[in-house]
Amino acid sequence: MDAIDRAILNELRLNARIPNSVLAAKVHLSPSAVLERVKRLRAQGIIRNFTAKLDAGKLGYNLIAIMELRIERNLCGNSISEKLVQFPEILEIYDVAGDCDYILKLVAKDSEALRNTMRAIGEIPGVLSSQTKLVLGTIKSEFSPPLPPEGKI
Repeated sequence: MDAIDRAILNELRLNARIPNSVLAAKVHLSPSAVLERVKRLRAQGIIRNFTAKLDAGKLGYNLIAIMELRIERNLCGNSISEKLVQFPEILEIYDVAGDCDYILKLVAKDSEALRNTMRAIGEIPGVLSSQTKLVLGTIKSEFSPPLPPEGKI
């Protein structure tokens, strides 16, 4: 990966909808050369996809919660994770080390909807306990990670 690839990735990280011609001008290449580089970065898996970031609040999801789950040690977590991924309210699921086994980020329209989701998650066989934290505000939310220093990829 060279400096031009890094510049392309940085521009796409900031605005995935940037027109190819504008992107080409920003990185000082022809549009066809930029398109080939983007195709290569996608083929390498560095660019996974292009997507829209939706505003949960404007869609009626007024609550964001973080839930920590502990599961039974003698159970394989796969059956639990297979059930968790079916909840559309769960935006992210992390398999973690530490005091809990999974950390979930979820949205809810209101406290009743949150309570119902929490109850349904708690009823999954193998879930021992949960602890839920209500998000009062988001200070930073990035869609993509920053680029590592040059030479570290």
